[in-house]
Amino acid sequence: MPYTTATSSLSSQGYCLLQQHFSPSQLSALKREAEQLIERHYNRENLAAHSVYPSDSTETRVSHAMMISSGPSPFPKVAHDNCPTVDKLLRDHNELLQEISGSAVDPGARCMLNYQNYFSGSKPVGEHFDGEYMRAQKAEDGIEFKLLEGILPRYVGVLVIANQNRGKGTELVDNASKAVHRPRMDPGDLLLFDNLRLRHRVPTMEQPRTTIGLRNFDHQAVHFAASETDFLADDYREIPEGWVSNSVDCRARFAAFMRDEWPQMQADYQHYF
Repeated sequence: MPYTTATSSLSSQGYCLLQQHFSPSQLSALKREAEQLIERHYNRENLAAHSVYPSDSTETRVSHAMMISSGPSPFPKVAHDNCPTVDKLLRDHNELLQEISGSAVDPGARCMLNYQNYFSGSKPVGEHFDGEYMRAQKAEDGIEFKLLEGILPRYVGVLVIANQNRGKGTELVDNASKAVHRPRMDPGDLLLFDNLRLRHRVPTMEQPRTTIGLRNFDHQAVHFAASETDFLADDYREIPEGWVSNSVDCRARFAAFMRDEWPQMQADYQHYF
């Protein structure tokens, strides 16, 4: 699959859009398979294992997220066997990452599959970086969080399954220039953007919209620290709300998190079930 034009666009403006990347029949299959995975894997055991993440559910938006990979991984994930279209999306995403990064993606590198349904009048999603939030501080409103330490995937992909908002959807904010990009995203379109160069947000959706997000947490991920006291290396550079390092071994940091910190955090997740 030729990605030369797409990668050039990502280099120049921080994102690329592959239009009509999936056909209507493939989108129907993706929707069906994603919902099968949610039905199969959303349970207390997988939440405790940290292979699925708490569902963000309101009257106007429902979001589910789980970790998957093509090959074996030492870290928590769920199986996506008997879901050939989800597997195609994962492999296409990893192929694009390989083209962009110039290095092979390990089959065991985990991607977060994020299935989101926006309903009419859904509340906006504020600007943020996607990532593994290892430590966060709850805001006074009890809803928003400030990231204190985490692992950020280098790139984020979003595929539109359905959209009745005339292409309206994900908005990208350039950290340096503050320019706002609003790419038109219709069903079948795949957006990939730089998760460090751009933050993203979603405005109110007047009509329904369904998306599947993919982000690879093990391929060239970076360590984020909101405070210099949490630095683990000497090469941090500043981004909004903190600093990131490319040299920190994020797999080792996540292994330590799962061993030493996650067991103490599990109780905070139990109310989701």
